[in-house]
Amino acid sequence: MYSAYRSRQAVLAGNLLTDQIRPIYFKYLAAFGSVLISSIYGVVDAAMVGQYQGPTDKTAALAVVAPVWNIIYSLGLLTGIGGSVLFSTMRGQAAGNEKKSNEYFSAAVIGTVILAALTWVAVIFFDRQFLTLFGAEETLLPLAREYLFPIKFVVPSFLFTQLMSAFLHNDGDPALATKSVLLGGVFNVFGDHFFVFTLDMGIMGAGIATAMGSVFSLLMMLTHFFKKKNTLHLEKPTQLPAKLRTIGTTGFSTFFIDVAWGF
Repeated sequence: MYSAYRSRQAVLAGNLLTDQIRPIYFKYLAAFGSVLISSIYGVVDAAMVGQYQGPTDKTAALAVVAPVWNIIYSLGLLTGIGGSVLFSTMRGQAAGNEKKSNEYFSAAVIGTVILAALTWVAVIFFDRQFLTLFGAEETLLPLAREYLFPIKFVVPSFLFTQLMSAFLHNDGDPALATKSVLLGGVFNVFGDHFFVFTLDMGIMGAGIATAMGSVFSLLMMLTHFFKKKNTLHLEKPTQLPAKLRTIGTTGFSTFFIDVAWGF
C-alpha cells in the first residue's frame, strides 16, 4: 500500500513538473466548475419558474429560499475545505502519513454527519421561522415552503456533495468532481423543464429537480471509492474533538466568506 501511494505521488508530481500546462489547467478547472454549476442551480430554477408563472410571487419566493441554500452549501464547505486542506498538509509533511491524513478525512465525515443532522432537523421543523427571518411575508411563505418541501428529504446530500468535491480534488480526481457536479447541473436544467412544464408542477417541480440533481451528483462522486487510485479510507480518528476544532478553524474563512456573499 505504501509503495503504491508513493508511486502515485510521484506520478502526480511528475505531471505538475513535466506535463503541458493546458491539460493540467483544464483538469483542475474542476474547482471553478463545481462552484459555477452550484450557483447555476438557483438561476435555472428562477428562470424556469419565471417562464412558467411569469414575474409573480413564486419567483420572489425563490429569492427568499436563497439564503437557506447558501447556509447549507457553506456548512458543507466548512468541513470539506477544512478537512481536505489538513488531509493534503499531512500527506505533504512526510512519507507514510496516509493513515493520519485519513483520520482527518474521517473526522471531516463525522463533522459533516453532525452538521447535516442539525441542518436537516432545522430545515424540517423550523423552515417557517428561517424563511420568515429571511424576508418571507405571508404571501411568499407558502410558496417558499412548497419549493423547499422536496429538498427536505435530501438535505444531507448537499453538504456531502461539497465535502466529496473538496476531497476528490486533493485525492487526484478533480475530473470526477467536475463531471459529477455537471451531471447534477444538467439534470437540474432538463428536470426543471420536465417537472415544471411537462408535469405542470410549478415551483415544487423546480424543488424536485434540484433535490434529485444533488443526489445524482453525490452518487457519482462516491464511485471514486471503487477506483484503484483512491486513497481515501475511513480511519478511527484519535483526539476527535481536537481534529474537529482544527477542521472548523481551517475551513471557517471559506465558510464565512461564502455565507457573507449569500446575504
